[in-house]
Order: sequence, then C-alpha cells, then structure tokens
Amino acid sequence: MNIIDAPPQGNTSGPNAVGTPNATEAVRHHIRPGRKRAHLLRYFRFDLPRLTKAILVALVSGIGIAAGVIAFTRPPFPYAALALGVVVVLSLSYVLLALFTRWRIWDFGSAISAVALLCYLGGTLGTPPLVPNGATIGLAATWNLLLFLPLAYLVANWAVNFGILVVWPDRQGFTD
Repeated sequence: MNIIDAPPQGNTSGPNAVGTPNATEAVRHHIRPGRKRAHLLRYFRFDLPRLTKAILVALVSGIGIAAGVIAFTRPPFPYAALALGVVVVLSLSYVLLALFTRWRIWDFGSAISAVALLCYLGGTLGTPPLVPNGATIGLAATWNLLLFLPLAYLVANWAVNFGILVVWPDRQGFTD
C-alpha cells in the first residue's frame, strides 16, 4: 500500500491510503474474503521497469539464437529445422516489437517459450544434440539452453502478470 506522507488539509487523523475511491481506506484488492492478509508474494514488488524489459528481451533473443543454432547445425527430429525456424522468426519479431514500440507484448513471449519447449520435448524423443550422440559440448549446451531459457521466461512473465515485476512503459507508482 502506498502512503502519502501528509494528510489532506483539515484532516489531522494521519496519512491517507492511495488506491481507494476516497483515499482514506485500506487497499484490499488482493485479499481473499475471510483472510486478513494477501498472499505472501503480493508483498514483493520491484519497480525496475527498464531492467525487467531488458531481461525479457534478452531471454527471448537467447531462445531465438539457441533455436537458430540447433536448427542450422543438427536438427534433432524430422522437420525440426522448420519448427525451430518458426521460433527464430517469432523471437526476432518479438525483439523488434519490444525494442521499437511501446506495445505490451510480454504474453506473446510466453507463446514463443511454449513452442521452444515443445521443440525441446520433441527433440528428446528424437536424437537430441548431446555429447553421447556425437555433438560437441557447445552444441549440447545450446540444446540445454533451449530448455532453460523458456522456463526462465515463463517464470519472469508470471512475476510480471502477478504484479511482482513491472515492465516499461508501465510503472508501479511507488510514492516513497
């Protein structure tokens, strides 16, 4: 809850709570009926919008780079080059839209992550580029990035949607 330091003129009762219709009541948007407090994670809020945007864009660009390397060096299953090429094109469009527009496209990155995870799961059923299968250590590490980067993006996007993180051009509006 954001608190304004000074009470309004004529009122000496104390500080006002921001976020309610008359700015004098406690904000209880996320408290379930019958409970006294919100979920524990609601109290963790980080107002670093530009850093969060940079992290989300870096994660998606990493997904695209890893998918491109796997698609063009050693596709793990039939038509994997096509599926991973779609991930590359979607990642490139995401990065360009995120860098040059103010659109809030963060959930679109979750779709890219889901497609990359499906490609990873499909590759585990085929012949994934791992060292025992004859791949180099660098290619095997890139293959593992195709698993961990989408998972990291999904966790970060969950934090954005839950309200823990905020992404530019939005701000959480802290007053203190």
